[in-house]
Amino acid sequence: MPGYNLKVFNEQNEEVPAGTLGKVVIKLPMPPAFMNGLWGNHEAFVQKYLAETPGYYTTGDAGVMDERGYVHIMTRMDDVINTAGHRLSTGRLEEVINDHGDVVESAVVGYDDGMRGEVPLAFVILKGAAIAERDDLQRIGEEVQATVRKDVGQFAKLAGLIFMDRLPKTRSGKILRGTVKSICNGQEYKIPSTIEDLDALTEITDAFKTWLASTKKQ
Repeated sequence: MPGYNLKVFNEQNEEVPAGTLGKVVIKLPMPPAFMNGLWGNHEAFVQKYLAETPGYYTTGDAGVMDERGYVHIMTRMDDVINTAGHRLSTGRLEEVINDHGDVVESAVVGYDDGMRGEVPLAFVILKGAAIAERDDLQRIGEEVQATVRKDVGQFAKLAGLIFMDRLPKTRSGKILRGTVKSICNGQEYKIPSTIEDLDALTEITDAFKTWLASTKKQ
């Protein structure tokens, strides 16, 4: 696009090779007609968009640049986790999980791990009967794990699959991934005013605690 000099950086603000996932930035100065601040709060504009990558505008997107120089936006930076030195798109993991024939929907969040940094933890909704009535969860879990490691990489092993009958969403249908991540990592969070059903957060919390207790017994 004329006037935009896009690059893809790693966490150290170094340009990454073609095909490598990283944060998409735009070299300053920005072209004419681009926003030059936030109304009534210029300092917030500097902190949010300029401070992280000096000399560049931080888009907040994660993507890759191919060998021809085309930029492919993959997800938001908030949806990228760092696992054992590998940058993973939670959106890509969800795509692979959702390809399983028994899966309706999933949400992958980064769960803090002392050894690997963040590890992907998946909350999964299945087709058919309610979770409590199923006897095929182990099979499905093993198949999903195998597919993730085959299609994404051995390093992308899921920390776990937590099967749910529903996921917390806004009234417009957006999964509250940020809230789910905060619950899993014991962080404070605000209940979004747009949440569809508050009980869904309680169900996520209880399911996570059950999963965590099961991992400690292993």
